[in-house]
Amino acid sequence: PQETRRSDRPIGLGTGIVLWLTSVTSTAVTAGTPGEISGPAVVVKLSVTNNSTAPIDLSSAVVNLSAADGEYGVGTTAGGPQPLDGTLAPGEESSGSYVFMLDPAQGRDVIISVNYGAGEPLAVFTGKSS
Repeated sequence: PQETRRSDRPIGLGTGIVLWLTSVTSTAVTAGTPGEISGPAVVVKLSVTNNSTAPIDLSSAVVNLSAADGEYGVGTTAGGPQPLDGTLAPGEESSGSYVFMLDPAQGRDVIISVNYGAGEPLAVFTGKSS
């Protein structure tokens, strides 16, 4: 199953997991290592709360971004992303950030999908990069 909300609203999944975007901002990143490129990008920051009774593994979380016109944001290690990781105990909260190359980045209508684990529900947020 999939839940879709505007980026300013949290998504509570039937599994007891609540996801929300804390910010979606445009920036310019500078390549620092081989394979990276410089240019306009969107930084997505999100939080996850575990309201279930079991720990969840966030190490396989997948976050994707595309523009509403169909152009895909390309994930990059430039710009210092800090992906979700580790095990999240019941009642705990964790946050992460992801950087996607997208040209232009500012003011774009974007669609962000978050899957915190294989086989788990997909959360889809819609909004605009600022």
